[in-house]
Amino acid sequence: MIKLVLWDYTGQSSSWCEKFLRPNVYEVVRTLKPDDPDQAEVVMRGDWDYVLVFADDDTKKVFDEMLATMQELNVSTDRIIFVDKLVDWSDNPAAAHLLLNPTEAERIFRWLTFANHKQWHRYAACEVDGLHYVATTADRYIVGYSYVTGKNHAADEMQAFHALTKKYYRVDDSEGYFLDLGANIGTTGIYFLTKLAPNLKLFAVEPDAENFKLLRVNLIMNELENRTTLVNCGLGEDFDTLTMYRDLKNPGGNSVFRLREEFPAETIQIAPLDYLLAESSIAPEEVKYIWIDTEGFEPQVLFGARNLLARSNVPVFMECNLLAWQNSGSFDRLIDLLAATGYRHFISVDEHLQTRAEKIYPLYALKHFVKDAPPPLGQIGDIFLIKNLQA
Repeated sequence: MIKLVLWDYTGQSSSWCEKFLRPNVYEVVRTLKPDDPDQAEVVMRGDWDYVLVFADDDTKKVFDEMLATMQELNVSTDRIIFVDKLVDWSDNPAAAHLLLNPTEAERIFRWLTFANHKQWHRYAACEVDGLHYVATTADRYIVGYSYVTGKNHAADEMQAFHALTKKYYRVDDSEGYFLDLGANIGTTGIYFLTKLAPNLKLFAVEPDAENFKLLRVNLIMNELENRTTLVNCGLGEDFDTLTMYRDLKNPGGNSVFRLREEFPAETIQIAPLDYLLAESSIAPEEVKYIWIDTEGFEPQVLFGARNLLARSNVPVFMECNLLAWQNSGSFDRLIDLLAATGYRHFISVDEHLQTRAEKIYPLYALKHFVKDAPPPLGQIGDIFLIKNLQA
């Protein structure tokens, strides 16, 4: 019988254990509550097999401080598991296999499979929604998400983008281009072309050399290479050379802003989108969708697309990195550019997905969100820009 201590700051330990743990394999020897005076003593005594921690965002710092103290005293914390942290279960595979109900805990076992694979291999392949991807096993974000959920990354956002576009732009998907700007390894463009708009072609831009290599591989595996134009560079207002910092655990988080000191640097070439489209003989009227995810560099991408924005009625979906826009001095210029080209309103895609409402905001309202935008980039989710909205 496995002896458990439940360190419960949420009041949910009993229901969680009933749902996720195998019956008749464990014994709860103590449930620790926030007001118990002997919490540290019980945990440090060690007469248990595992401690399962139930904490929310407000209380996790309490546990972090306690665990740090234990480590300073050379007391092992290896068998203390935060139940909502997949990485904790992957670090305790014996506990996972002995305790967890495989039916209810499939998500955790998917992560364990991925964690085991990444210890021995540089690349991982996965199939989701009938699509095939290869990514580095260092990528915990996109390929990790696919392994754990069995879903294509950002599928809900793409479906929302496509549906909103049909309503507010009435786009004809019979021909034209989907622009994937900051394409990473291709999970966005590939999904959109196969599941939502199968008659379109893809124009994908990705500056990182490793991501670009995997992007080409994934397009070939999904039989889309003949419908795709690929460009290995960054996007900006002018031709330039910039330093990009690589997030090795989340290659989709590579940015020209150095978010952590340990991120290695890579030199990338920058070119305006208007120029690249002209070089590829793609007219503004042929562009049906624009998807931008460039980790804070979105304003500069659009500054290099003035001709496209002015000459076409194209819907824009982009990540919203308000602090990065403000700190780079691009915020006001971006608002002015979008307003001048007819984009004066937006819908918060995250809010839309949560509420299924379509609350339309004036573009200038973005400035009011800055104070609530979390550092370092001020990401408040994604927005859908609406052009020439009729009152």
